Amino acid sequence: MQSEKITVGQEENLIKGALDEADRFVKQAGFEGKNALHINLLTEEVLGMVRAMVGDFSARFWLESDKKECRITVDAVADMDPAKRHELLSVSKSGKNVAKRGLMAKIGEFFENCLSDYEELVQYADADVTNYGYIYSAGVPAHTMMTSAYTVWSLSQYRTSVYEDKDTKEEAEEAWDELEKSIIANLADDVIVGVKDNHVTLTIVKNLK
Repeated sequence: MQSEKITVGQEENLIKGALDEADRFVKQAGFEGKNALHINLLTEEVLGMVRAMVGDFSARFWLESDKKECRITVDAVADMDPAKRHELLSVSKSGKNVAKRGLMAKIGEFFENCLSDYEELVQYADADVTNYGYIYSAGVPAHTMMTSAYTVWSLSQYRTSVYEDKDTKEEAEEAWDELEKSIIANLADDVIVGVKDNHVTLTIVKNLK
């Protein structure tokens, strides 16, 4: 089953509408106990990311589920002038002059960069690249995660890469500590950022118990 696809953005009324839709979906799907709690928490995390996006931003938001898993999706179209988006991102980063903290904040930053540079990013979709500071891991073949799309980043792949390096690299040790503290990393079975044409899609996957 699938919820209504609704528009989300930084405005509080849009965020509230998405939360209300998620609540309706959870009840209609008959989710109870930890399933309901975890899906609501994951929804809040992804909508918090949307709220923190740079500049004017809107996307389509929906939830869908089958007997095995629930997926929370945000799908945005990179329709902003690239030069303008670069300017906004530059002002945001230099103004704060601090690195993004928290896994969801870093995923959000990466999502923004995909919206700005999706044509450049997709050429690296099959490269084995990991940058712990900016959440850039593109080593997952597209067909394994998203049909007919470029999988740009996957939490499961990132978690594996960090785990393998955490005892030998300082940045990996810091990234592993962040993963252990992250709501999104502890509750989601995967988080996938994918690019297809000019669409950038973030999908949170939660296996149902």
